[in-house]
Amino acid sequence: MSSELRDSLCFEEILVLAERESGAYGLADAGLIERARGLVDRFNARGPYASWQIEPMRRQILRMLCGRLKMLLDRQRYPRIAEEKIERPIFIVGFPRSGTTLLHSLLAEDPEALKLQSWHLLSPSPPPGAGPVSARRIAEAGRRIEEWMDFCPAQRPMHPYVDKGALQLCENEESYSLDFHNAYPYYYFRVPTLEPADVLPADGLAAYRFHRELLQHLQWNSGKTRWILKEPGAQMHLAALFEAYPDALCVWAHRPLVEIYASNVALRAAVYDTIRGKPNDWTSQPRAMVQNMKATFDRLMANDMIRDPRILHLSFRELSADPLGVVRQVYARAGLGVSAEFESRVAAWLADPENAVDRYGRYPYSYEAFGLDRAWVEDLFADYSRYFGLD
Repeated sequence: MSSELRDSLCFEEILVLAERESGAYGLADAGLIERARGLVDRFNARGPYASWQIEPMRRQILRMLCGRLKMLLDRQRYPRIAEEKIERPIFIVGFPRSGTTLLHSLLAEDPEALKLQSWHLLSPSPPPGAGPVSARRIAEAGRRIEEWMDFCPAQRPMHPYVDKGALQLCENEESYSLDFHNAYPYYYFRVPTLEPADVLPADGLAAYRFHRELLQHLQWNSGKTRWILKEPGAQMHLAALFEAYPDALCVWAHRPLVEIYASNVALRAAVYDTIRGKPNDWTSQPRAMVQNMKATFDRLMANDMIRDPRILHLSFRELSADPLGVVRQVYARAGLGVSAEFESRVAAWLADPENAVDRYGRYPYSYEAFGLDRAWVEDLFADYSRYFGLD
């Protein structure tokens, strides 16, 4: 049957095409094949799809698999990549919309720091340390991000730093898609049945093992070893994070949940409604959704690891009032100094109108739009606010 007439994806064909494009024949191990096949099977199970939908889906899956295979080939060509030591990385964690993006952006201004950017995931091979990076690689990655922004225009006002294109700072969750631990919407937005749960990796420790390989890949021959990373949600699996990176420093940004819950739901609705091409019903069970989140919070609060000395707790209010002071506080906890150049770059970033959070306007987040009562949500998460001094 010709590909034009199919209503589902064929993993075997995708794998063969990825091997032919990358030249990495037989390098995919059983785990990678199982994860990639599982993703394809999951998408197929949500079908059938119209024939015109299959090709864009196949291209996005193929692109990610090809990039991963090229990384495996690079590891053969440059065996010293595997010798890179990833030491004392700084992870910014915390719930989305709690200041993690701002803090990530400021710390990433450290001229001695390494950070994940969109082009690293869209064009991972060859590793940057192999030689000068072609401008065309950066431009191609930029076109991919522009394609996503054009597809989902709400991303600009809701997550304004996406307009940095290929140089946009990435979250760790994005990187896991390169090894098929999850399906991040930036890279799978042509899959009309994509769901929010697809972003969650099934095995956090396995995802971190790949993450370390990716950091080695990007650190090799760079002359730098300091990593600034961001993973909203990592606080939910601290055991796996510290097993993978026992010397990590986690900087946990806090904000009252009542201030961020509506924006989280609105962002999710805007992204996944656009991907599906039709509005989903985000109000049919609003109280149940919040109560499920409350149960998750209760488990988190009962976890002794939230008091681990490797975690620095900061409030969004602190960050907003004195961003440079917070930068100094983070680096002091990490045993690092803040250079004059670093301070100057932070000040310049804060003063640049191209970094103003409202440069595309402000999205009007509303509890009423999703059938929720703000006072009820505030009361439900009051324990969290009290515990972390957010009242």
